[in-house]
Amino acid sequence: MTLYFQDPIDLKQISARERRRLCAYDRRVDKFFTAMDLGAALVKAYPVIEGSAYSSVELGQAMIAHFAGDEQESVCVAFTDSQNNIIKLKTIFVGGRSECVLYPDQIFKYALRYSASGLVMIHNHPSGNVKPSHQDLAFAKRLERGGKLLGIQVLDFMIVGNDQYYSWREQEQRVES
Repeated sequence: MTLYFQDPIDLKQISARERRRLCAYDRRVDKFFTAMDLGAALVKAYPVIEGSAYSSVELGQAMIAHFAGDEQESVCVAFTDSQNNIIKLKTIFVGGRSECVLYPDQIFKYALRYSASGLVMIHNHPSGNVKPSHQDLAFAKRLERGGKLLGIQVLDFMIVGNDQYYSWREQEQRVES
């Protein structure tokens, strides 16, 4: 069996079936894929994010790097203390290529568990388009209402694309100006 991969992306995009076939052919290939998976996990390891959650530029850039290469929508939440320092960054939901089902109660469950005073919800759009959908904006408003009931401030709602991000708060400030 001879397979040629023109570039690393070809290798990354092989199907699970092809991968099993390659691993069955040569045990060293299985070790290679294990090393590749470990490398991908290390790349996605959360960097230490310092500063305040009001710095959407810094957080947006860190999240662009975090979501790089993801082919599925997923949602991370940055939980903050009363000084808006990020105390925990947690991936809460993982969806498909074009949508991710969200539940506000799960987000607030973690906020209460971490004794968070605020949160920033960040999700990616694998298409690269950071324009919020109607569902995105409706969920942001719903999350903000829930936060007010619980005394947890929703500091921002961000969408990350390939090399850019959308910040709900930045957009609100532009509209008000």
